[in-house]
This record gives sequence, structure tokens and C-alpha cells, in this order.
Amino acid sequence: MAVRLIEAFMPADRLELARSSVSSLDTLSIWWEKLSDEQAQLHILVEAERSEEITDRLRSALADSGDELKIVSLPVEASIPAPEETKEKDRKPGSILHRKMHRVSREELYADVQEMMRTSWPNIVMTILSAIVCAVGLARSNVAVIIGAMVIAPLLGPNVGLALGVTFANFGFILRALRENIFRIGAAFAFAVAVGFFFNIDSQAPEIVSRTFINSTDIIIALAAGAAGALALSTGAPATLIGVMVAAALMPPLVVTGMLTALGDYGGALGALQLLVVNLISINLAGVLTFLAVGIRPGSEDDVSKARILTTMVVIVWLVLLAALTALIVSSA
Repeated sequence: MAVRLIEAFMPADRLELARSSVSSLDTLSIWWEKLSDEQAQLHILVEAERSEEITDRLRSALADSGDELKIVSLPVEASIPAPEETKEKDRKPGSILHRKMHRVSREELYADVQEMMRTSWPNIVMTILSAIVCAVGLARSNVAVIIGAMVIAPLLGPNVGLALGVTFANFGFILRALRENIFRIGAAFAFAVAVGFFFNIDSQAPEIVSRTFINSTDIIIALAAGAAGALALSTGAPATLIGVMVAAALMPPLVVTGMLTALGDYGGALGALQLLVVNLISINLAGVLTFLAVGIRPGSEDDVSKARILTTMVVIVWLVLLAALTALIVSSA
């Protein structure tokens, strides 16, 4: 059972209001202390999937406290005595998280994805190294080497971040995800072009040729990768292996596009680029739909309305583009 410790700092005269606001909710343990005459601290031990409800209730009850209210959510490795998981039959029926699908809070999800999208030299270098290893694997038609390249490719964060930004209607987050995608995809493409330019690459190698066209299974794989990435992050499951799946849908066609461009095989490069674009659309479409399915929503009602409009528009656009590209590829086959 995943457990979180929620630490809420507030004005001392608001402690009783904070306690009463969460007293009816499912928690594992609650205790408090006065840090001074002006400040108090409320400690709440809770199952991870219920932390969002707790923080929402505290923010709503203490909205007039402004910047004096600070809430921190900490993962708990262990506690003594170990908390007992609340049985389904014992859950309070009023809980908005009374559902079979358990997930982390929106704040924890946001922080995790934000960290994965952080602009840093290690991420760029890892992307470049992945592109180089992938190029070698494709040129040799060595599947094991290609899979190894996927393990180190940091492409999950920006794509899941784009889907999450749409779900939250957070345009700053969307722009940041787009920027990171452009940086990492651009870096991989540039080095793939360099590999194709400086090395003797056989453009008819089986693993290269297989990335120059698209079929229905490619779309299914990309949709599954996007859904798996969003689901893993929203439920707090380890996302490392899921990142391999996302990278497998993106890095090989990206590298093939770069190498064939350098070799002057523009027809093959265009086919690989089409595969890359279709996979990007599929991953982000599946990510948005998965976040909606598990109940990821913005915190305020105003943002919920904006997010509903934005997600509807984006899903429609992705579906239209996906259908148009698929029809174009099928008709030209």
C-alpha cells in the first residue's frame, strides 16, 4: 500500500477548522501541534490515492489563509506500526475517490512529470547517445542493440507532459513540453543525420526499411505506449520500462528519418517521418484519454471548464489528423 504524509502549515487560529474539514475523510492517522503562537502544523497519514482529496479539502477550507497555508506531500517508506489498508466496505461513501482505480494526487503527478521534462544536459546527452546506439542497431539490423538504445532514451516525459498539460489546460506546461520535445527530437535527428552522412549505411537494411512505412499495428503500439505511460505515472507505478515502450515508438523512425535524409533517400525519409508523426499523435491522444479516464482534473472549477473545452478540441484535432494521415498513407501504398 502506497502511503503519503501530508504536512499542512497554517495560522494557529485555523488549526481547528483544518482538522474539522478533513475529519470525515478516509485517513490512516491525524495528529497536530502548535509550532508557535502564530503557526500550527497538521500531520495526516493517508493512502496515496486519497491525498488529492485531503489537499483539496484543506485548500478549500483555508482559502482565506493565502500564502500562510503551506501543504507538503511526502512519500512514506515505512511506519511503525504499519498502517492497515482501509477495506472497501469501510470506506466512507462520500469520498470522491471511492473508486476501483487508485491514483496519486494531481500535485504529485504534476511534480513527477515536471521533473522528467527538466531541461538539462544529461537529458540531451542521453537522447544523443540513444540516437547513436539506435542508428548502429538499425544499420546492423540488431534488435538487441535497438532495444538497448530505447532504455536510455528520455522521451517519455515531454510526451506525457504534453498530454498532462492539455488535461490541466495549463498552457505554460504545454509550451514547456513542446519545447522539450523539440529539443530532444531535434538533437536526436541532428546526430542521426551526422551518422548517415559520415558512415556507410545500407538504406536497405531490414530494420531501416521496416520504419519507412506504417501499418495498423504501429498505431496500436503507439496508442498502447501513450496509455501505458499516462497510467503508470498517474497510479505511481514505476515508469522506467514504460519509457522504453514510448521510445521504441519514436526513436527508431526518428533516427531512420535523419539517416535517410543524409543518404538522399527522401522517399524513405518521408515514410519514416510519417510514421514518427503518427506515433507522436497516437501517444499524446492515448495519454489525454487515459488521464481523463483515471479522473485527472484541474483543482479549480474554472480550470475544469477550460480543461473540458481544451481536451475536447485537442482530442478531435488528434483524431482528425490521425485519420487523415492514415488515409493518406494507405492511399499511397
